[in-house]
Amino acid sequence: MIKQYIGLKQGMISLLSSEILKVSEKCFEVGYCPSYTKENVQNMYDSYHKLGGNGMVTAVVESLYKLPNIKKRDDLDERKNC
Repeated sequence: MIKQYIGLKQGMISLLSSEILKVSEKCFEVGYCPSYTKENVQNMYDSYHKLGGNGMVTAVVESLYKLPNIKKRDDLDERKNC
């Protein structure tokens, strides 16, 4: 029973880490992260951290929170010129 619990816990940590990194990578590519996405990542990170996850995900999440919530106006204007 303990082995199953440990396996489930490690699996959940891995899944949460993977999803956080996937969402973060997409936001870094586009250069912004909507507030609802930041809230979702925060919820995933809280669960990840409570389960014992740590490491590089923390640094990635902190960087994600620094992104603007909306695309910069200059970026929108550049797209019109293309």
